[in-house]
Formats: sequence, C-alpha cells, structure tokens
Amino acid sequence: MYVTCWHCGKFNHIQYVQSFEMAEDSEFKRRRFLQATGAAALTASVAGCSSDGGDATATDSGDGGDGSDGGDGGDDGTATPESFDGLDAYPYSANETDVQSAIEVMEEAGYGPDNTFELDWLQYTSPTWLEMANTIRSRLQQAHIEMNISEASFSELLSTTEQGDHEAYTLGWIADYPAPQNFLQLINPQNTVYDAEGTTPNGARLFWSEDAMVDSSVTQYMEDGYSMITSNPGTSDEAQQARDDAVPMMEEALWESAALIPLYSSVTESMWYDYVDFNPAGGMGPSRAKTNNSVNAIEGRDRLSGTSATLSTLDPVASGDTASGAKIMNMFDAPLNYFNGEAQVSNLLVEDYELSDDLTTYTFTLKEGVQFHEDYGEVTAADMVYSLRRLAESSNSSNSSFLTGDLNVVREENDNGEVVPESMAIEQTGDYEFTMELEEPFAFALEIMAYSAFSAAPEGIVGDIEGYEGEMGYEEFSLNNPIGSGPFQFVEWNSGNGGNFTYDTFDDYHGEPASFDGIDLQILTDTNAIFNRFINGNADTGGVPTSQYDPDLVSIEETQGAQELGTYGPVEENDVTYQYSRTPTINTYYVGFNLEEVPQPVREAMAYVINREQFVQEVFLSRGSPSYHLTPAPIYPGGGETYRSHWQGN
Repeated sequence: MYVTCWHCGKFNHIQYVQSFEMAEDSEFKRRRFLQATGAAALTASVAGCSSDGGDATATDSGDGGDGSDGGDGGDDGTATPESFDGLDAYPYSANETDVQSAIEVMEEAGYGPDNTFELDWLQYTSPTWLEMANTIRSRLQQAHIEMNISEASFSELLSTTEQGDHEAYTLGWIADYPAPQNFLQLINPQNTVYDAEGTTPNGARLFWSEDAMVDSSVTQYMEDGYSMITSNPGTSDEAQQARDDAVPMMEEALWESAALIPLYSSVTESMWYDYVDFNPAGGMGPSRAKTNNSVNAIEGRDRLSGTSATLSTLDPVASGDTASGAKIMNMFDAPLNYFNGEAQVSNLLVEDYELSDDLTTYTFTLKEGVQFHEDYGEVTAADMVYSLRRLAESSNSSNSSFLTGDLNVVREENDNGEVVPESMAIEQTGDYEFTMELEEPFAFALEIMAYSAFSAAPEGIVGDIEGYEGEMGYEEFSLNNPIGSGPFQFVEWNSGNGGNFTYDTFDDYHGEPASFDGIDLQILTDTNAIFNRFINGNADTGGVPTSQYDPDLVSIEETQGAQELGTYGPVEENDVTYQYSRTPTINTYYVGFNLEEVPQPVREAMAYVINREQFVQEVFLSRGSPSYHLTPAPIYPGGGETYRSHWQGN
C-alpha cells in the first residue's frame, strides 16, 4: 500500500496486475528522445555509435554513466548492451553527492548550458520533502536540469500520476503482506502503464511501456525476474529459492534503468499521554491494527480522541489510501488479520481452513454467531462470497488485482480482461463454509486475505454486481452508512480538512470489544496543526512532525524485539513528557519517473545527486534508514546482511 509517515506526509497504497506484452522499440521513441537531447544525440545516432556491450553501468566514467559513448545505441537514447545480465553493486556513487558524474552523464547525452532539460517534480505537501526537493533542485541545476517543484494533496497526486501528467514524483509503499513480491510488483513493467486499453494496472506510475526510454534488454531482464516469481508460487524450497533469486535480478534492473530511485525506509513513531494504556502497532503499521487492540484503556475518559488525514471512501473494495483503510479496518472484518499490525497473520472471521493436496483449493470455515452492525444479522458464507465477488467484479473496486493478480483465482474473463460475472471459483459450500480455487499455488494467500479489501459486507447491501439490486445506493454505503462486522460502527463523517469522523464501539463484536465508548477524530492535513492539537490535549495519541522533532528528547528505556519504548520530552510548549514508541515498518519511500517523458540520463543524474545518508540524517533527522533496494531489508532474502552486501558489491 502507498503510505507516508505522518511526519513526512500521508502516502497511500496500490497493487498491480499483469496487462499486456511489451513491444519492440518504436520510431516514436527515437523522435521523442532526439527532441529532448538535441543535436549532439542526433549526430551520434546518425553516426551509428553503439555501446560497448556487456553490462556497462552508470559508473563507467568513460561512457557518461549510461553505457553509451554519446550515441543513443537504441531507439530511446540509452545504450544497447547485447544482453544485460546484472550489476555487481549499486552504480550511482552511494553515500556521495556526485554532481560531477551527473554533469558528465548529461553532457555526454547532449545537454549543456544552452540545452537544459526542464523536469517537473510532484510531491505530497510536506515541508520535510520540500526541503529535500529544493536541495536536489540546486544540485541538478549544475547538471543542466531545471527542476520545477509542485505539491499536491495525496488524492491529487494519485490522480495526476495515474493520468500520466507527471515526470518525477514521490511516493511510498508499506507492505500488504511481508514478501518481496508485494514490492517488486510495483516495477513489473506490464503493471505500470495506466493508459493501455483493457488493463487495470495499479503499480508504480512509471509508464514502462513500448515508448519508455529504457533499453529493451533491461526491460526483458526485469520481466524475466518477475516471471521467476510468478512462475514459482509454491511452498517448496525450490520455489522459494527461485523467488529469492529473482529479487536481486529485479533490483539490479531497477538500478540500471533508474526508473525508480529508492530513498529510505521509515520507522513508525507514536506518542501518547500517561492516562492511555497503549499497545503500539507492529511492523505492518498502524493502518493494519484495530484500535480496540492498540488501546487497552483510557483512564478517566469514555472516548478516545485523535486526528485523521483526509479520506476518500468507506467501501472496503474501493479503498486506496491509508486514512480510508484505517477506518475500514475498524468498522469491517476480513477473513484473517495482522493482529495489532504484527507481521504474523491470524484468524479473524475464519475459524479454520483446509488446503488441498495440490495447494490450490482453500476451504474456509467461518466463526458462527458473528454479527453485522445495525441488525443486519449474522455473517455467513453467502456474505463472504458476495463480498469477494464485489472485490473482483464491481466497477467500484480498485483492488480487484488481489484476486485476479496475486491470488489468481480460477475465473473467466471477457475480451476486455474483465471478470465474467459469477465465474470466480469462489463458492458457498455450507452456511459457514466457502471454497476458493487458485490457478496455481500461492505462498501468501492467507496473508493477502488479511487485507481489508477482503472484508465481509451483508449480501446484496449494494447492487454493483450482477444479480443484486442493492438495499441502499452505493454512495450511501460508501460515504454515509457502511455496514461491517468490526469492533466499531459508523456514526458520522464530515469530510475535508477541518471535518470530523466519529464511530462508536460495537458492543456485540465477536472479538474483544473496546474498553471505551468510541472514537472522535478531527480531520487535519497540516502536520504542525496535528501536533499542536495533540500537545494542547485535544488528542490522546499523536506524533511529532520532523519540523519540530528533537532527537535529544527521545529516551529509550525498553526494547521488545525490534520495537523500542521510552519517552519523548519534556516538550517546550507545555513541559510534558510523553510515552513514546519507535517501530521499524516494512516500507520504502522513493522517487519515480514517467519513463515516456524523462530520458535515462536525466534519471541517472538524479540518482547521482541523491545522497541518502545525508537526507536521512539531516532532513529526516535519522527517523529511518537509507534504501538502496525497493525491497525493504527485513524481507530481503537473507535479511539485512544480504541486503547490505548486495548493494555494496561484497
């Protein structure tokens, strides 16, 4: 899921599907690149200059960093190795601010003082990220790149990049399930093109299409790596090894393409008053935790007060942002759950399950007696089948790829690649039993079904799939009357900055109910306003934005696994010392590019001037760790040591 730490901004989430085959380089790409790079590149292409072959990398000082000697070699202005076969280490001067290499790679591509490249940078509104962007801009200016910085709300950022109206942008991804595939599907080329007919991608907004300015052999290497993952979905040691081997392949292709530049992995920091008995969420993050599990008690108060970012929907199948997802997590239950955001999946609506000998058919048995809100009755297998059909078939669903991509449930599709109604191999086999058949084994099937998009809603509550007229209109369900079976039930939502969101504790919850009466949230977008509301005593839990963060006020008193517990303070404004937690979260923040618009030398120049260590320490105040892979260190094959040795070339 796309996210941000709240002290940096508020990213969100998305997944990805396979869509179409990559085509040969086109003459259109050649024209576009020559227009961008000018006469020097044109002269080189006419002269027939080519690469030196092999696996030349961006650090080869004699060839300008892109493996070329000034010519474009292929149709996209990049070198054309005979066959890209990987890299030995991260190629862009790690832990350095290498402006000189950025200048060289741009000048060898034909840019210069009289031929600059104008690059548009789009980011979530955040003072911290703006500080980093301005630093990058000043460095790129020396390398003949004029960078224009724009900020947008999260929904605007997603909309703009989905339409392809962008060049460089910033986003982050937090794990939906703890495996490299959940991150690497972001950069599967076939999953990144949003304007292809008959496709429903939701990967990174890279537009890695036939018109992308990336060498074709690198694209093929990337696709081969992803195919190794999807072609080995089983639980055997051999299948796991094949998936593990694919991870460095795809990461090295990402380095070579400079299509996306990993920046850092954040920690989740929480603060709370002494009167709150708080249990900080685990490595999957707070958006995967139900508040009745995170907050054990509130001394002297009946309700929990907090703050929320803006949200877009309360429909589980349509949720695409962390704020919406957090509300859905509290109001709905899925078959399984990451209890309090821990990385181990556990049963929730499901009481038990069986798996066939060929590892493709799951038989789920639901708990009996689980109640929906507002007297909608008991949760049954019919409700689950309806809810999963909505996830796959509804035009309102933005998460269908969970079923059609990740799980790859047996189904029929029409000529447009849409699921034929009622063709999914998900069937009710008893009042509390249903089956789900996959095309092939998938090792993380249970983990995916912990995602809130799989939540149960009453059968027929809305009529957005064939066979149902709907008990209420879609807008009423998704905005004003969401009916779930979670520990909290909806009361009120006044949307937009300055609005509010309220829900009450559901007394008939099948699990451990909350010890307080409900939750009252104010919706705010400014991080300083959020912090001020907390320290003024109007929110019971909160955090501190980087602009006001003082690492000297942190005192770690206890460590529980990877989670650190202690205090933060005293805060200057009120002389209060707060309870504090710091938890490593499985996430990566990055800069991505529209590959149809931004030539490779420009992308490589950006990579050269990004000094991760410096940004993490000086801009983000050490609230995270530098990232050289899209796959976070905790889930990289072999763990943190292998992660480091790979990018360092050891």
